[in-house]
Amino acid sequence: MECKNCKNTFEGNFCNHCGQNAAVDRLNFRYLFYELPNGLFQLNHGFLFTIKELTFRPGHSIREFLLGRRKPHYRPISFLLLTTALYVLSTYLMDRNTFLDDFVSGFKSGIDDERDRPLLFYLDWLTKNQVYAALVVMPLFSAASFLAFLRSGYNYVEHLFLNIYITGQQMLIYLFLSFIFFKENIFIATPFLVGMIYNMWTFHQFFKDKKFFINLGLVLLTYIIFLIMILLLILLLAILINF
Repeated sequence: MECKNCKNTFEGNFCNHCGQNAAVDRLNFRYLFYELPNGLFQLNHGFLFTIKELTFRPGHSIREFLLGRRKPHYRPISFLLLTTALYVLSTYLMDRNTFLDDFVSGFKSGIDDERDRPLLFYLDWLTKNQVYAALVVMPLFSAASFLAFLRSGYNYVEHLFLNIYITGQQMLIYLFLSFIFFKENIFIATPFLVGMIYNMWTFHQFFKDKKFFINLGLVLLTYIIFLIMILLLILLLAILINF
């Protein structure tokens, strides 16, 4: 059989030179219906598998990814960007605010518009670019978890990928909650609390050699360190703005 891509002669289902499938037919509606979802989400390259794993065994799955079982998983940064985009798009279509929108709105209410105009500019950028805002926050939270779990033997980059997967799945959790709850019947911090519980569960599975209450305490320490970092960053921005 001659490969239609590289003209190599081969036998079997795939070309041994370029790897193309031997079953290459004319483009038709069947190909279109197969290619459209896979082209958008790469469903045949781990997206649904990754969602399933992060839903039922998140910590074990992420640990396996870090240890080398990476082929079945959707790439972490792509996963975070895609799930964040889906969450933001869904809230836009349903004419609702995201969790970050509500947080920034509350924070801006206590800011002097004239004096802190540059800070307002950055806050507006965060709400308008939430897909990338997740990537901006991730290094800080990963530094916090790295410091809290310093004795666990994982380096900073491994903590970064751990938290990227967690945050990507949290976006799907927020997406799910947005279809169930409305502002009239949901406590404003509910998405944050659910996301935090998921984070704790994932960390407990991931650091399986530690007892539950030790992991719980270290996760709480992670959030405390993260909040301190955020406050220091806001203070630094305020100082720079005043200068």
